[in-house]
Amino acid sequence: MTTESATTVPGNFNGENPALDADLQQGLHITQEDDESSGLSDDDTDITSETLRLELLAQVLPDNEEDKPDVLYSLGLLLTQHFEATGAVENIEKAIMHQEQGVMLTPDGHPNMPDLEKAISNHERAVLLTPDGHPDMPRQLNSLGISLQIRFKHLGEMEDLEKSISNHERAVLLTPDGHPNMPGQLNELGNSFHTRFEQLGAMEDLEKSISNNEKAVLLTPDGHSDMPSLLSNLGNSLQTRFEQLGEMNDLEKAISNQERAVLLTPDGHPDMSGQLNNLGSLLQSRFEQLGEMEDIEKAISNKERAVLLTPDGHPDMPHRLNSLGISLQIHFKHLGEMEDLEKSISNHERAVLLTPDGHPNMPSQLNNLGNSLGIRFEQLGAMEDLEKSIANHERAMLLTPDGHPNMSGRLSNLGISLQTRFEHLGEMEDLEKAISNYERAVLLTPDGHPDMPHELNSLGISLQIRFEHWGEMEDLEKSIANHERAVLLTPDGHPDMPGQLNELGNSFHTRFEQLGAMEDLEKSISNNEKAVLLTPDGHSDMPGLLNNLGNSLATRFKHLGEMADLEKAMSNNEKAVLLTPNGHPDMPSWLNNFGTTLRTRFNHLGKIEDLEKAIYMYSKSANQIGSPYQKFLAAILWAQCTHTLQHPDSTFQAYSTAFQILPQLCWPGLTIASRHRALQLARFVACDSAAAALSADNFNQALEWLEQGRSVVWGQLLQLQNPMDDLRAIDLDLAERLSHVAFALEQGGYKENRMVTESDVKMSSSQAISKYHRLANEWDSLVKVAQKKPGFKHFMLPKKISELQQAAFHCPVVILNISKYRCDALIVESPSEPPHQVHFNDFTYAKAKSLQITLQKILSDEGIRDRMEDRHGGPAFEEGSDANAAFRHLLEELWKSVVKPVLDCLKSCQIQTENDLFHICWCPTGPLMFLPIHAAGLYNADGSASVSLADVAVSSYTPTLSALLNRSPQKDKTPAFKFLAIIQPNTPGARRLPGTVEELKCIQNHVPTSSLRILNGPDATTTTVLSSMEECSWVHLACHGVQDASDPMKSGLLLQDGRLHLSKIIQKHITHGEFAFLSACQTATGDERRPEEAIHLAAGMLVAGFKGVIGTMWSIRDNDAPFVADKVYGRLLKNGKPSGVYPAVALHEAVQELRKRSGPNFSLWVPFIYMGA
Repeated sequence: MTTESATTVPGNFNGENPALDADLQQGLHITQEDDESSGLSDDDTDITSETLRLELLAQVLPDNEEDKPDVLYSLGLLLTQHFEATGAVENIEKAIMHQEQGVMLTPDGHPNMPDLEKAISNHERAVLLTPDGHPDMPRQLNSLGISLQIRFKHLGEMEDLEKSISNHERAVLLTPDGHPNMPGQLNELGNSFHTRFEQLGAMEDLEKSISNNEKAVLLTPDGHSDMPSLLSNLGNSLQTRFEQLGEMNDLEKAISNQERAVLLTPDGHPDMSGQLNNLGSLLQSRFEQLGEMEDIEKAISNKERAVLLTPDGHPDMPHRLNSLGISLQIHFKHLGEMEDLEKSISNHERAVLLTPDGHPNMPSQLNNLGNSLGIRFEQLGAMEDLEKSIANHERAMLLTPDGHPNMSGRLSNLGISLQTRFEHLGEMEDLEKAISNYERAVLLTPDGHPDMPHELNSLGISLQIRFEHWGEMEDLEKSIANHERAVLLTPDGHPDMPGQLNELGNSFHTRFEQLGAMEDLEKSISNNEKAVLLTPDGHSDMPGLLNNLGNSLATRFKHLGEMADLEKAMSNNEKAVLLTPNGHPDMPSWLNNFGTTLRTRFNHLGKIEDLEKAIYMYSKSANQIGSPYQKFLAAILWAQCTHTLQHPDSTFQAYSTAFQILPQLCWPGLTIASRHRALQLARFVACDSAAAALSADNFNQALEWLEQGRSVVWGQLLQLQNPMDDLRAIDLDLAERLSHVAFALEQGGYKENRMVTESDVKMSSSQAISKYHRLANEWDSLVKVAQKKPGFKHFMLPKKISELQQAAFHCPVVILNISKYRCDALIVESPSEPPHQVHFNDFTYAKAKSLQITLQKILSDEGIRDRMEDRHGGPAFEEGSDANAAFRHLLEELWKSVVKPVLDCLKSCQIQTENDLFHICWCPTGPLMFLPIHAAGLYNADGSASVSLADVAVSSYTPTLSALLNRSPQKDKTPAFKFLAIIQPNTPGARRLPGTVEELKCIQNHVPTSSLRILNGPDATTTTVLSSMEECSWVHLACHGVQDASDPMKSGLLLQDGRLHLSKIIQKHITHGEFAFLSACQTATGDERRPEEAIHLAAGMLVAGFKGVIGTMWSIRDNDAPFVADKVYGRLLKNGKPSGVYPAVALHEAVQELRKRSGPNFSLWVPFIYMGA
């Protein structure tokens, strides 16, 4: 920290200041008399008169008067003219002095900044005009050095700083020992070395700075007016060395010098406010080391006095407000008084408002305001604060020129804000951007720089978080390497050491969980223990350190079984909770971890009170302010514990809380990819909550929870596509605003749509994220307004049972709920009848999972789940192969355990059949999502069936009940029949599909040319196919299909110019879509990590607007596809027009014929399914 310069904002000086006129009249009168008697020319007389007038004006005007810089600069120009006219060196010296003072009083970037180049030019002329050996040479060199240093601070050119040091060194060398100017020369030389150290980080410069400042103080007699500023500069240099090396002696000396400076500065002196501010900053540093509250209290007191003594309009006011804001923020962190944080933000906001645009301090003020807003977000959880924090940090970074020494710190702070947003909302782009900022910060930080450990630590944390999401070991190894380097570079006793050790311990713990090396776990515990020991009592970081130590000890207990470890873990986790104030954003995490250690002890000792206490911790966590992820996790853990204790009321409360948090976890302001990632945590909540409701015979609640917790993203998209016609009838403006926001939100769900505004202006990724967060908040607000309208109380809320039952309008819907707690079927018989329940006594989640794995193995072993080489020719299995036998066993288990009990119930309900066949719409959950329910039966070795579902029922599927309900009014009108056929026999980069040509011939046999549009081969581009789908009511796609396991929304159909992604299909609002036939492979294969989301092409076509879709569960044979297509269209079309036959019936009959010619090869006919109404 260097001595504060007095700079102010100039106005336009015009000499008109009525308050001063009277004071100046006498002086001007004397001046005129002197001029008349001097014999000077009229021009010279005019110059002299104006010079004297301006000198008097400069003396009278206070430093904070907006006209003073212009007065000083004008005075400098007149004295320069006088020097040029007379050659009097004293005039140029005065000119330089006044111009320097004018520069110092003018903020950087101000449009009226005096000509610094002219000032330096005058200094250089003065040096050149001074002969070698002249006693004035040191003074001229010193002045030139000062002006060069000022220009360096404005422009950042290192050449100016090097010249400044060179001139100051010459000035010192030429000044004789004992000369009264020597202390000043040494002081300025010390200041220049200090500035170069701040740029380059060479400790040699800092040592020279201290040495010169110390000499300056020693050579200055007591009582000298310069002593306070010399002591202050020495204090600044010592503080900087303390920040590098952590030697408390340096900090104590700095404080001692600054206290002396304050004592020696007389009351009312303009430097007093600066001295008090510097003393406050030093006391703040000591508090951060020793934790003595008295120091931070004194720091705030001194800084508040500094602000009070600084007049309004003074150029240093923003700096002092900023400094006070930092101290208040630190005070808040230790005592948790929100008033301190509010004051901190208020001071930072004032500092920003008072700082003119273009001022070099603006990035610093914005950076600190961003920090304080980020802290308030962590306390209160208002996303608006976090968005503002990010915006301020981004602005600070944009205003920081390349090469600026603070660029790395500002990059790091922006990274912290982005990482915080990721941790709360799960947008991976935020984490990637944070890592990029941290990496840049590390690269920009020179070796040996004191900030390097902090930058490495931040990078290490973010890499570990990315590892936890993607599982790339390289990220974890880099994380550990960065944390180890950070610890090595942090001096013993440095206040950051506990934090560095803690993060290193965390990364070792994570690696132990991956690789199981006990050495990593021991290192984790060792580092976490050191971190706790080095942290003073009362430090705000203590709860986090205790929590992490507790987690490591709990892990060691799980592996070695030492109860002492578990007891210590519990003690540390409990202390973390007790030391954390209510409302702190980390509280949910600490409560969850404490609850988990209690649950662990219950599992080992069986003490009911431990599990009851764990339930209390989880329930408290779920109702805190904080991360939706941690809160939702708490609700799930709470529910699990209540299942164990068989506390149905508490179980219901836990699941109710989970469903309240679910919209925050899967927030519409996030991209769809981020929402799908977040929903991995919720993969069991729908089925487990339904199981709890079924145990209580609450069938209606079970159905409602199943609907709320499954296909969540599909449900959100369908909500956004709602035409809102009912609302339009009573409030057209509100409906239009909702529709506009809904469209923007739906488009913004896809990352590729986010970067461009409606006016095609590109935004940064962070700006785009913030924009869609604002849109989501606006959506929530508008929905609440709509819900206050008469009759709209339930607008956009989850559907109740009365609405859900309407899904059974055409046929019964059977929801198969598979949970680890119990397995059941819920049968929605009709819109008017209450649901029926069938409990599966001999079927469990484990058995369902085993059947899923069996099917995966069958398909994998036979090579028919290959994601690219699909639709291949030849039989899938050899007759009599083990695969066929395994398939028969799988279908038999489904029949006995699941399908037959359901059929028995349907028969008992006397449900109407058509042609002696039931129509059943299956809605499976969990592992059953991947199993062929429709093919269940008892089969013989030759493929014939003793009994099968296909013999007694036509089956279809739906991802949810809502998927059968969401039909806009336009769908009630039958659209004109127009058929689109997309044929891809030779897709570039994929296996040939000659059978697609045969499919086209089959289609042409049934569809008249007037109703048929064909996109064959090169014509079938992604753009053309999408636009054509909007024009046609029937679509047939004969091509390769691809299921993308890493990003299901990138699953799609391979066309001539690439993959048509699922994400692109569902963005289309196809208002007249009737029927789609996806004659490709894996078009109805979901994502195993999120089975309840039904993320596949067939479901996507339903969301896009088609009423019904034929898809496939795995690869199909190329010559089977034309056969099935021919049979299906033969039933669906009559005389070239839709026959009115239910597509599920047409597919059922076609597959039955395929089955007859397939013999025992189940893999040939089983994959075809129908989804939809």
